Amino acid sequence: MGSYIKGAYTVGFFALFGFTFLGCEQTSVKKEVSVPKQEAQIKPAVEEPKPVEAKVESASGSPVKIEESWSHPKDKRTIQEIISELTSEKTGPDNLGDLYHAGLTATYTGPEETVPGEGKFGKLFRFLPLIRWYDPDHYYTPNMNVSGEFKHDECVMCHTVQTPGIVAQWKKSKHAVATEKGVVGCDKCHGNNHQQLHMPSWKHCGECHPEQKAGHRGGKIGSHTYAFHVSTVEATWQIAKPEAEVTGCATCHAIVENRCDGCHTRHDFSVAEARKPNNCGICHTGLDHYEYEMYRESYHGMIYESEQHTWDWSKPMKPENYKTPTCAFCHMKDGEHNVQKASTINSHMGTSLVDRGAPKFRESRQNWINTCKGCHSPRFAADQLEAMDEAVKVSFTKWREAMKIVVDLYNDGMLDPMPSDLAPDYAGHYTFSLVGGEGRMFTVSDIECKSFEMLVYITNAIYKAMAHGAMYGATYGKGAFLQDRWLVQIKGEASRLRRIKALENHVGIQHKAYDFWKHGEYTDLLLGWKRKAGDVDKSACKHEGENCMAE
Repeated sequence: MGSYIKGAYTVGFFALFGFTFLGCEQTSVKKEVSVPKQEAQIKPAVEEPKPVEAKVESASGSPVKIEESWSHPKDKRTIQEIISELTSEKTGPDNLGDLYHAGLTATYTGPEETVPGEGKFGKLFRFLPLIRWYDPDHYYTPNMNVSGEFKHDECVMCHTVQTPGIVAQWKKSKHAVATEKGVVGCDKCHGNNHQQLHMPSWKHCGECHPEQKAGHRGGKIGSHTYAFHVSTVEATWQIAKPEAEVTGCATCHAIVENRCDGCHTRHDFSVAEARKPNNCGICHTGLDHYEYEMYRESYHGMIYESEQHTWDWSKPMKPENYKTPTCAFCHMKDGEHNVQKASTINSHMGTSLVDRGAPKFRESRQNWINTCKGCHSPRFAADQLEAMDEAVKVSFTKWREAMKIVVDLYNDGMLDPMPSDLAPDYAGHYTFSLVGGEGRMFTVSDIECKSFEMLVYITNAIYKAMAHGAMYGATYGKGAFLQDRWLVQIKGEASRLRRIKALENHVGIQHKAYDFWKHGEYTDLLLGWKRKAGDVDKSACKHEGENCMAE
């Protein structure tokens, strides 16, 4: 960029973000501020692969000209230093409360406090303190200035002043209705010692609701039962990234496994609230889990949106009580809390292929048809399910066609960049992300990223749309026709890579990947750079003496 501002486009970009310039086009910008030196980059704990020196001859037989890497650019200043010189805005850490236009002169400081992770990756990953509320059995610790033991009535009297909202909610709940055992008061869930208060988990609720507890804990991989400790923590879905970036993942997955008030929120714990689709839509929405959107695009969703305000949501989920099915109607039939019980098989949110209409699944397929029989004929239901199966199978032909193209590029050494030229994965290895690797959408080549999106965001969406009767979503919306576009993009990128490689071979150039693929302010924060020997242990997380991560 140098020390000059040239052209209206450059000025316009910075003006858009509120920067003020003195002078006009081609005016030299003097360095009038003291710019702190760049903080030292994170040095990798793993050894980076050394580039392989290959003797290559051009088409004419002349020696190959080796292209210089961009690892050591002429301008070694940080983006903070460059923008500071252009705008006269001081650089500084991002935790001061100062306003940095477009954030370009700020430096990342990281969270002030984190807590250790758990399980076999506990030495690698850390959570923000927020996790104490969503995995209370592991992380919640009381922090109360009040001491003493109190009865329920005393809790209510004090909290009517301190937190009137939750007292009002509790008074409207069934917990406040007196039975022969009395009310379910504050002390029943939280204890009465103010210095040792509990944040309730499913264990506490299960003391009075054993049937619901059994259902909630009776699922398999892919269910709410293992949504957090196995599917998120042990499956390494989030550990490669900075803890602040994946708090959203941890929150959704943790609350649905570890607590009951993710579905019927405290402190009124309304069954009617839990029966409504928008309750499920808190988590089951967007990109790789489009269930709520697809439901709303269906006839079922249209009827729900039009008439749900006239329904009595306190009634059981029966066809005679509700004109159209909801999430709970189909997936929690008769109040079943194992939401996976209605499923045919766990297909990893639709990213794995299985013919759900195969003979081995005849019983579960019939269970689905029986669910639909309250409003539809068995033949109608069977035809709908068959259409889902066939649409899913076709969608995977496109994905496989795309993968053949990408794998061939990998085998021919034509990905730009190749895995060895990227930051290491969470395990400290340089792996091809789509086969036997991490299946990630970051620190990958462009064509790998497109392939990931084609499977996880689009192929998956076709299944979700067909399963929920969203005709537009399965085709024009987020499905088959969008998948067509991604396949074209993958072919176009593959064509470009092969043509460039052919030209390089003809001219006699051996390309070396640019350093920005491997290092950068964000990329250096990734877990792969920080690993050292001994960081992965056997699962160490235990509940009541039992290994909660055991298969």
